[in-house]
Amino acid sequence: MLKTGANLTNLLPEKSSASSAVHKIDQASSPTCLTYESASHSEFLISRGYSRFEDFWDLPLIFVDDINYRRGGWSGVSVLTLPDGDSQRKYFVKRQVNQFRYSISKPLGVLTFEHEVIGIKRNQKLGLPAIDIACWGVNKAAGSTRGLLVTADTGIVSLEELLSSYQLSPSFERLLHRCGEQLLEMHNRGIQHGALYPKHIFLDQQTGTINLIDFERARKKTFVRKAITADLRQLLKHLKSLPLDVTEMLLHPYKLEHAKLISQLQVQLLKDDPRY
Repeated sequence: MLKTGANLTNLLPEKSSASSAVHKIDQASSPTCLTYESASHSEFLISRGYSRFEDFWDLPLIFVDDINYRRGGWSGVSVLTLPDGDSQRKYFVKRQVNQFRYSISKPLGVLTFEHEVIGIKRNQKLGLPAIDIACWGVNKAAGSTRGLLVTADTGIVSLEELLSSYQLSPSFERLLHRCGEQLLEMHNRGIQHGALYPKHIFLDQQTGTINLIDFERARKKTFVRKAITADLRQLLKHLKSLPLDVTEMLLHPYKLEHAKLISQLQVQLLKDDPRY
């Protein structure tokens, strides 16, 4: 649903003409450049009429969450469901306008979603959990910079959903332990996810494989302990209502390699919030 209290129409830039939105393989120098990350997604989406930036941008302004208004712009995520034979394919379409992150290397700023693309690709290159990108693009026109990120639905349940109706069992324990192992592997590579909440972790209950979404704040850390501390502090705060034995299943792989660090983190969390 749209968030009330602000005029979305005023925040949207003027729509560019259809001719200005060009697929990357046709004209990479275009002010609107749409990049597909895999042949399977490009073939499917183009065959369904989604070959240009504007094809995605002009989707109805219906969002899965409240629009995010910050950094002088806005962003929102919509769902795109398309027929695929007897079934369907589901995509999430993130649209962003004028939300920049500035740094010494990028004094003029870049859209924050571009950091998300970088984070996803970095995890994929390292063989770490990451959502599947279908395509992404940037459009600069009329004083506004628009960003577009299209990702494929994971098709599996989030940790948040799983924990809302869990029952303790050997299979459930193995699932949480496997989740902890994969998160630890990411952290041991020095990758901090930056938004490690239960709703951003997805688990395949058959294989135990996890997937991660929302990489906008992901970054490479020099020290592994900093990546672990920052991410687990976030995650454990969102799991504080669960019985201790449940969180211990998730933390067990960490305790095998970083026992002292995890102990210190748990003590600090308890000081910050006695309910932990």
